[in-house]
Amino acid sequence: MYETSSYPSDHTLHVISAFRQAHAAAITCLTIIRDSESNTWQILSGSFDRSVKIWTQDIQLIHKIEGLSGTITSLCYIPLTKVLWVLSGQQEVSMFDPKSGENITEYVSAQNSKSSECCNNNKYQLLLLQYVPELQEVFCTTNRRTVMAWRYNSFAPISTLQCKHIPEGLAYTGKSPILIFTGDCEGRITKWEQLQLNNFMYSSDSFNLQDTTRTLQYSNHDVISSLNGPEKKSRSINKMFYVEDLDILVAAADDSNIYIWGFDEQAMNELRDSAPGGGDLFQTIEDDAVTNRVAGFTCKCVLNKHSQSVTGVAVVPQESYLSSSHMISCGADRRLCLWNLQLGTLVGIYTDSTGSEAASEEVITDVAFSKSRREFAYSSADKLIYIRKFSNCVKSWKLLHVLQGHDSEVSHVAWNEVCSMWVSGSDDCTLRTWAVNKHDYLDVDISVSDTQLRFKIHLNFSLREYAIVILNNVNKFQCPITALTCDVVNGAIIVGLQDVIRVYEGETLKQVQTHTGHRDSVRGLMHVPERSQYISIAWDSSICIWNAYKPYNRQNNSPAPI
Repeated sequence: MYETSSYPSDHTLHVISAFRQAHAAAITCLTIIRDSESNTWQILSGSFDRSVKIWTQDIQLIHKIEGLSGTITSLCYIPLTKVLWVLSGQQEVSMFDPKSGENITEYVSAQNSKSSECCNNNKYQLLLLQYVPELQEVFCTTNRRTVMAWRYNSFAPISTLQCKHIPEGLAYTGKSPILIFTGDCEGRITKWEQLQLNNFMYSSDSFNLQDTTRTLQYSNHDVISSLNGPEKKSRSINKMFYVEDLDILVAAADDSNIYIWGFDEQAMNELRDSAPGGGDLFQTIEDDAVTNRVAGFTCKCVLNKHSQSVTGVAVVPQESYLSSSHMISCGADRRLCLWNLQLGTLVGIYTDSTGSEAASEEVITDVAFSKSRREFAYSSADKLIYIRKFSNCVKSWKLLHVLQGHDSEVSHVAWNEVCSMWVSGSDDCTLRTWAVNKHDYLDVDISVSDTQLRFKIHLNFSLREYAIVILNNVNKFQCPITALTCDVVNGAIIVGLQDVIRVYEGETLKQVQTHTGHRDSVRGLMHVPERSQYISIAWDSSICIWNAYKPYNRQNNSPAPI
């Protein structure tokens, strides 16, 4: 390192510090980056010894990156993503987190898939990298006298996680540490936790239903035959939901069962008893949410009053009119069941005035609960959405309204708390919002049966429709909505359309963001407000994490405070 400042008469450079034998071979490239967190500078060096070293500004070694396949030809740091790109004579870019020195290529490789395919097809060897901040682009030269360019995409996934099997269910807990749960087509539940090293890497732990059948506490012993009987049923996890106040995970499966997972309290008690000093050590951290994470995760009980696939669950949080958290479940058997989650017992199954347990004309596809209005809605393959008043007595589930307008099966329904409206998605390739006017629902005559009420049209709902069309080359293809959720902060509507995710403003349905990165149909969406992120799962066996939409203030052209 040299001192650049000097007296006017002195034109020589003075050595401040030197570190000899920094690498085992000649140094091929150097770059300097600024650490925004510590407000310090760092030096990065690459060498013929196939290693990259990260140094402090006074030449103290921080990290040594080894295991690269060839000579380091170029180093490039991207401030927008805080990722270090490394070239080592191969056809792909290796990506590292300079803060931890970890290789994160597999977590951000989705953005590099097109360039990797191009290099593999043409047998390009990447040589030199250069980042241009004014253009927000990275340029790269190859051994075939060509130049490649990558442009920064703020709507690309922050991180991409790979699953062993196709994920179908998605949930998370907002308690620290934040955990993400996925359920796949093989009946396996995976717990994901972000590593403290960086924002890209996650650790995972999987739990299989087949491995836990011996330790289950059954709410009904008839479930043993459905789990261990000669007839093998699909155990694909369709829907998931995490109940924060009870610290349990609800997983609705294709085998007509609902699995309740939670942290192993017995293991935690054994750990407390075996700790030096008895329970004094745990007494000081009893209220810490991290404590029960040490005990592991286990399946506690199985709820099995559905006769066919369970297609949706909606959790009703504990309120003044409820002694504990409850859950509404729906299925392909057209049943609506109410469960007491704290006790793990069935409260009741809805039946109409004729004694039928069928709550719709065809299969029920989804269910959602509105806390502010104390009502729930469920969608059906009969093209309708039913809205009922919630009560802890299923006999009091009065049918308030039937929303009509879709031309095909209604696959998704959600309540938008910010905009106070119901949102539905259908196989007719439309997204619809149903906003309640200032006046409440019209009174319904109790003597009118549910069947007659389904075809009554009330004028206290306003309908706004938005048809969605995806362009593929010169042809127009309509595609059904494959996933749907709402932003709990600003009311935006997040929609999955095959392998594309689009974000719309809740009130105007104006498109504000488009996320691409999946290679197959998106099957689940979720908003994590604690991290301002959206999380999606798809049939390409991947989990993508995205930056959430933030409305802009028109006056200063900056994100509005949230």
